[in-house]
Amino acid sequence: MVSSQRIGHEAPGKGRDMPRAQSQPSGYSGQSTRRTAAAVATATSATPAKSRGRKTAAPSRPSKTKASATAASSKASRRTTAAAAGARKAADTQAAVASPKKAVRRKVVSKKLIEEVQVRPSGAVYRRRTTKSRPAVWHKPHMVVKPSRPPEWMLAEAEISPARAGEQAELLQLLSGLVAAPSRIEFQAAVDHPDHDSSNRLVARLGGRIVGHAEVVPRNVFIAGVPVPAAALERLAILPECRGAGHGQRLIRESEDRMRSLGAMIGFSRTRIASSFHQLGWSVLGRDGVTPGRPTDILSRLLDRSADEATSAGQTVTMRQWRHVELPAILRVYSRNAARFHGSIDRSEAYSRWLVSRGAFDSLLVALVGNDRYDLHETNARIVGYCIQQGNRVLELLADPEFPDLERQILARVCSEAIENDRQEITFEACASDPLHRVVAGPEGSGDVSGDRMIVSRVFDPVGLLELIAPAIAERLAAEGVRDTIELGFETPSFRGSLVVAKGQATVHTGRVGRSYLRLSEDEFARLMLGQCDPVEAAAAGRLAASTQIAQKLAGQVFPRRPLWCPMWDDLPA
Repeated sequence: MVSSQRIGHEAPGKGRDMPRAQSQPSGYSGQSTRRTAAAVATATSATPAKSRGRKTAAPSRPSKTKASATAASSKASRRTTAAAAGARKAADTQAAVASPKKAVRRKVVSKKLIEEVQVRPSGAVYRRRTTKSRPAVWHKPHMVVKPSRPPEWMLAEAEISPARAGEQAELLQLLSGLVAAPSRIEFQAAVDHPDHDSSNRLVARLGGRIVGHAEVVPRNVFIAGVPVPAAALERLAILPECRGAGHGQRLIRESEDRMRSLGAMIGFSRTRIASSFHQLGWSVLGRDGVTPGRPTDILSRLLDRSADEATSAGQTVTMRQWRHVELPAILRVYSRNAARFHGSIDRSEAYSRWLVSRGAFDSLLVALVGNDRYDLHETNARIVGYCIQQGNRVLELLADPEFPDLERQILARVCSEAIENDRQEITFEACASDPLHRVVAGPEGSGDVSGDRMIVSRVFDPVGLLELIAPAIAERLAAEGVRDTIELGFETPSFRGSLVVAKGQATVHTGRVGRSYLRLSEDEFARLMLGQCDPVEAAAAGRLAASTQIAQKLAGQVFPRRPLWCPMWDDLPA
């Protein structure tokens, strides 16, 4: 038993040999120097279990023997833990030797990473996660999305009729969603068109409300160097809430009838929904040539070629803004280039003055050769090139064929002015096969022409078109040295005939196809006559079937591929 006399002689507050929890009991007042046996029994029961088995007389002052025994037990437990770990490692090594894949799998699965550590009063809490990947959980929508359908009143057949004069405000609101939305000035400029007719603007009415719009613009286009009567379908628009009900198809059908009544042999349109036009029988000719570029990069590439500004005749080219009296000279440069393309517009002087009066451009730069003086008849200086711009867009850049490098010089001047005006980008719009597209795109570009606008066309009178371009075909074949008689037949769902070229003359015969003929669809026949079909490629794709190999060879000789260009300046709103 522990005597109370020894405990009573201990000084208050100096029980450092006692356990930490019992150093200052809660009932200690500091006045009494002796403790009762009950207090001693309570202190003894509050000590840890390891200290209960001590044989010392004073539990508050453990002996050195007990401390050394505790240290020895700790070392023994550590040795036991290390031995167990060594045994597990040896077992894993033996398992790896016996089955390597199983051992590696056990090692990867058992590996854990500490994801979060929380420090609490009771101690640190570790949240661990294994490195084993869990399968992804895919949440499927609970609600099935059904395709929307317009209301029944929108599915009714719309009434197509010419627009009236008092509907200008409603038409402007309808056309405001277009990329190139017209303005009130454009409506006034359309009235001043040389071939203006109020019946060419068609609208679709449904319940007394205008839900669609289409405009037919008559014009002459060059096909094989010959002006051909044609028409353009522009500003086709349908209200968003009325789309999908067939109103656009009805507008296109009515526009085709209007084109035929105007005597157009070909219909053209520039659109972003070429697939819808193709379903209605239109042919997709190609993509609009649009390429963006930085003026500084374009100018550096142009200067690297070290293009000399001196012409072959030793004359110097100067550039400046145009004067109104120089419009005939600009028209002459355009006419000398337009015949090289399919789809370019045959501009008369009256039509050109109307284009200028619309104001659909910001700058018109001209290039001259000779002494630049104010002259009405170009006796001192001759205009050999020009460039039309609107903002950062280069709409039209042409030069006289006698000066092949002049277009690059004009483009360099355009880039210099763009840098002076702090324009970070310019857009070059021209024929898709124009070599300047690669100069604008640069080596880092793919070289392909960007843009989502497609040019579509439909031939309304294939016989009349063949008869119109047949003399030009015979003249070109004679210039190439072809003296033999050529007969090429065509068989389409709506036309069956042949083209015969003999002695420098060409004639069209309907009803017979001859021995060498082509069997093809309507849209492929239109692409062939418009110079946008490669017979070898079309035959490989199954769009064209030739009766003989001579027929396929003659098709490429009579209708060679030619660049397609529909000038953008004519379609821009005022």
